Amino acid sequence: MFNDLRPVRHAIVALIHDGDDMLLIERAAADTYPGYWSAVTGAMDAGETQQAACIREAREEIGLQVKPVRKVWESVTRRASFVLHWWQCELAGPRAVVADPAEVGDYRWVREADIARIPLMFSDARWFYRDIYPRVRR
Repeated sequence: MFNDLRPVRHAIVALIHDGDDMLLIERAAADTYPGYWSAVTGAMDAGETQQAACIREAREEIGLQVKPVRKVWESVTRRASFVLHWWQCELAGPRAVVADPAEVGDYRWVREADIARIPLMFSDARWFYRDIYPRVRR
């Protein structure tokens, strides 16, 4: 009956801010869900803290130094394969993005009000940015 039970993995969503701007990335052609826009995301390594995963993923995917400020949300992906830990992060170094082309097709610094105009985004992320994040962001 429950033959498809796989262990649930944990991943971070790094909501990277520089003042009023937030960084969004477009997933690369070779990545899962190419062309979709999202915050920096990534699976956590065994024994890694959520904060350390935010720092590592930001460095690996876009070459930025970030400071995780606080966890603002937790959700489960549609297929229940990941628990997502959503972290508000601040830029902790230069704003010069150096995107890893294997993971990032493009990037944009956007204002929260402009997120609704991003063309291709996961529906749960769009809902988060519209309904949840304005209430939990300080």
